[in-house]
Amino acid sequence: MTKPYVIELEPEVRAWLANLSPQHYRRAEEKTDLLARSPTTLGEPHDRRVALALTRAALSERLGMPPGDVETIELGGMPPLTADLLVRLATALDVTVDLHVVSGGHNTVVFEERAA
Repeated sequence: MTKPYVIELEPEVRAWLANLSPQHYRRAEEKTDLLARSPTTLGEPHDRRVALALTRAALSERLGMPPGDVETIELGGMPPLTADLLVRLATALDVTVDLHVVSGGHNTVVFEERAA
C-alpha cells in the first residue's frame, strides 16, 4: 500500500480541528482519509467550480442536489452515477464529460472545458 501524503497544517486549521465535536472530527478524518487514498480527485469538478467562481451551494442549486452530494463528488466519492448526473454536471460546469469504461480495467471520467 502506498503511504498517504504528509501535509503540514496551518495553526488556525489545527485550532479548528481541536474545537470540533467528536462526531465532526470523525467526519473530517473520513474526508481526509478519502483524499489520502485518491489525491487527484479534487482536480476536475472542484477546480472547474472554483474557476467559474461558484460556491458549492450555487453549484448544488444548479445541479438540483444537496451541497453534501457536491462535496462527495469533489472529494472523489460518487452518488449513484447516472447519465442524468453526468449531463447535469456537464451543463452546470460548462464542460464536456468523457466517460471511458473498460471491462475489468481502469474506468475514467474526464471533465474538459468546452472550446470557445
